[in-house]
Amino acid sequence: MSEAKLYKPDLSIRLIFSLGIIAVLILWVVLLFFLFGGGQLAVFLGLFGIYFAPGFGKESIIPILLAAGCPLWVIISGVIILDMVLAVLIAFNFDLLLKVPLLGRVLSHFTTKTATLLKEHRWIVGLEGIGLFLFMYIPFMGSSAINTALIGRILAIHPKVLLPIIIAGSAGATLTVAVGMQAIINLWFVNPWYAVAAVAGVAAVVFILWKLWQKHVAARFEKDRK
Repeated sequence: MSEAKLYKPDLSIRLIFSLGIIAVLILWVVLLFFLFGGGQLAVFLGLFGIYFAPGFGKESIIPILLAAGCPLWVIISGVIILDMVLAVLIAFNFDLLLKVPLLGRVLSHFTTKTATLLKEHRWIVGLEGIGLFLFMYIPFMGSSAINTALIGRILAIHPKVLLPIIIAGSAGATLTVAVGMQAIINLWFVNPWYAVAAVAGVAAVVFILWKLWQKHVAARFEKDRK
């Protein structure tokens, strides 16, 4: 087992990064309070809380927030900050979090599921950092900041390498989904059929690209195993 996999930072490092990202989250909430007031803030935070529920990812929570009238910049910044909070806490405190009674069991469950996911998607390991970025970026694979951070632990990727990958993947995925959904909503108000056609077109392109990608990686890794 590599040194990075056993990475246990000093208490000062844990505190700097953990408290630092929590401070960013608090400042974001305070900013929203002054801009929108307590009532609207409560609604937004309640909807953001759905992001942590099983089965809800960027592709589902972002449309919900847009439908609730949440500004685009709030959605984008909020999702990225939440992803970073999860990633930092896991990257620097995974060994401690496992010791928390209920949370430890949840993380152990996620770790087992993530290890299984790695076996199903061997290209993540084969493509190393690029594979991890693609996993974080593609919002329809069951990917999340939690899974990506856990993969980083399993693959012994140091936090100084892992966290920029998660930031880039989160920002890219959030921007893509948020801007795309906003464009579809705008088309809906122009002509609903334009929006339907856009959704169908994007779905078709994504499906074709995904099938081509599966075929490519299957052939590549099958060749590597021989």
